[in-house]
Amino acid sequence: MLINLDDFSRMLKIERNYSENTISAYLSDLKSFNVFLEKNKINFKDVINDSKHIKSFFRQLSKKKLSPRSIKRKFSSLSSYFIFLLDRKTIKNNPLNGIFTPKVPKALPEILTTEEINKVFFQSENTDNELLGLRDRCILEMLYSSGLRVSELCNLKVNNIQFDLDLIRFFGKGNKERMIPLTYYARKWLERYLTQSRRILSERSTKGSKFVFLSNNGLPLTRAAVWQSVKKYINKAAIPKKISPHTFRHSFATHLVDGGANLVEVQALLGHADISTTEIYTHLSRDFIDSEYMKAFEKDKN
Repeated sequence: MLINLDDFSRMLKIERNYSENTISAYLSDLKSFNVFLEKNKINFKDVINDSKHIKSFFRQLSKKKLSPRSIKRKFSSLSSYFIFLLDRKTIKNNPLNGIFTPKVPKALPEILTTEEINKVFFQSENTDNELLGLRDRCILEMLYSSGLRVSELCNLKVNNIQFDLDLIRFFGKGNKERMIPLTYYARKWLERYLTQSRRILSERSTKGSKFVFLSNNGLPLTRAAVWQSVKKYINKAAIPKKISPHTFRHSFATHLVDGGANLVEVQALLGHADISTTEIYTHLSRDFIDSEYMKAFEKDKN
């Protein structure tokens, strides 16, 4: 049975400023290890004194065909937890020492072309439900032209939008302040949504009064609801790619690099703490340009 989990959770929130979603992911990883310990009747002292138990845990994950990325994430969560206990002098040694996880292959994220994005936009503009269609069109625009994370979009408040400065200002991942320029199209769709659809939706409940994006019941929109909306329009646009709301953020960054923006600018707009995270878009953009170039100049086989 793992110890001091509540203290560990508080440390992640207070000292590291992690979001609730990130903390939940850490605790979920620790819970899976806890289940393994209980099932095999292994106590905490045994875990600290002999690393064979942790090795056995990771072997089990591999046998279950868990992806290298997921295994790496669980290792990272356990590592943070044991380092926390070491810092508090609760334990004297780290049982993860000498344990190695599989290498995670670098996978480039899927992106949409501007033509594909316009197809998705078109579907939201031509839906039978004009009230929610306008909201969804605004959401799609914000995901793409502002590069917002879904959690940031769901937590966006009306007072975060400064129309007089054409700016969106809010606290994003890690509780870090981000300032994003409000593009012409983002402003256009936001103004339409706020004065039309949102005005009606906000009358259905007072619980969502501070939030920009509301459900059909007037409540703050959830991440799952955003995902469902995006999936609906992707399917209607008949785009044969594995797409999530985050794909629009990847596309936003890639198209910025295509347009000549430097990495420091893109890093600031995305809110990346480390520029190495942003560097993937230079490779993504290069591959994307090459593939589109080759398609454009393919000889007509007919």
